[in-house]
Amino acid sequence: MDKSRFIIRPKHYERQEPSKDSRKVYIYCEGSDREYKYFLFFSGLSTNINIIPIPSKDGKTDPEKLMQSAIIDFEGTDKSIPKYELDLQQNDEVWFVIDTDEWGPKIPVLKNFCKTKQSWNVAQSNPCFEIWLYYHFFTEKPIDSEVLSYESVKQYVDNKIPGGFDSRKMPVRLYDAINNSEKLYSETNEEPNKYATQVYKLGKVIYPFVADVLNPKKG
Repeated sequence: MDKSRFIIRPKHYERQEPSKDSRKVYIYCEGSDREYKYFLFFSGLSTNINIIPIPSKDGKTDPEKLMQSAIIDFEGTDKSIPKYELDLQQNDEVWFVIDTDEWGPKIPVLKNFCKTKQSWNVAQSNPCFEIWLYYHFFTEKPIDSEVLSYESVKQYVDNKIPGGFDSRKMPVRLYDAINNSEKLYSETNEEPNKYATQVYKLGKVIYPFVADVLNPKKG
């Protein structure tokens, strides 16, 4: 099933075919739905960058399993050829978008592996991807007591944003999300602190290519 048909964007955001020499950004998503649809929004907004979101498969969402999926995709196995090829001359990159949640020691395994690979990166959110969505609209960190009044951070963010975050149109606020989350970012031992996200780093890779489409005044 072609999930891209569910992405509804304003008419002036017409999907374009990336050029043969476009920069490719492969994004391995911990989630199979929300993260995938979010990054799919940017696919085809520019002929100079090819955004390739890759949803988790068969419930294999933890960082180590995402890492193993990527290794197979780029290196193949004894029985299969590689699915993707990384062209470093074109500045291609691989990103893993992960939550902090309960993964514990599995996160350093992924991060240490990426440090051994050129142009492989991790964008971690604490506690979850929804914190990145939150910063599309808000300039201050969530108030802990407010968050705790909900069953989860995901529920809090969906209630904080009227109607919940809509990945068919709200990623247009990428510029604001980058600025808000970077300004409030803090970390301890390379781990984002509570209500902090590293997804702004990935956002800064994407934004220059789509700025003129999303927001010509800020491009």
